[in-house]
Amino acid sequence: MKKKQKPAKGTYGYLNSIKKNALAHTLLMVAIGLLVFVIGLLLNKMEATNIFTVIAFLFVLPAAKSFVTVVVLLPFKQMDARKKEKLDRYKKGSDEILYDLVFTSSERVMHLDCVYITGSQIIGYTERNKDNVKKIEEYLKKELEIRQLTHHVFLTTNEKQLESRMVLRTGQEQWEKEAMEPVKEMLLLFTI
Repeated sequence: MKKKQKPAKGTYGYLNSIKKNALAHTLLMVAIGLLVFVIGLLLNKMEATNIFTVIAFLFVLPAAKSFVTVVVLLPFKQMDARKKEKLDRYKKGSDEILYDLVFTSSERVMHLDCVYITGSQIIGYTERNKDNVKKIEEYLKKELEIRQLTHHVFLTTNEKQLESRMVLRTGQEQWEKEAMEPVKEMLLLFTI
């Protein structure tokens, strides 16, 4: 029987997968910590000052790390599958499409449902109107500049704007995958 692989960063389904895995890891670490604590109580005549208590508290650290991931990712939802299929039709030649990107910076957590890397452009889309698209755009431009990459960034929350932008770019030159790889690597590096 084949083991189901979890989606890789940038692939559709990654966001839901990472949320489920982080929640399962949190619950597992808490359960193991509680079990070790109870075993320590039973072995030491209900006295909490024992080595098992220390070991149980050590399970709190990985549980807390996983719980932070759950809390950070909880507000973000995966794009509807029908919308994904519709947007996939705009992929041409060497274009790259990344899905479920959640970026973190020192100032905020940012989410993009999908990003097309096409020619010299990065075209992104998010359904969340609450997100400040201009701030995400500024952040990506700054990071591209730091890495001396000359791609243009266009982000939108409007599906019609995204579609018109994708139609407009269809006549542009196709770049080699190697030229777009540093941008893809940068975007995946920022993703949780």
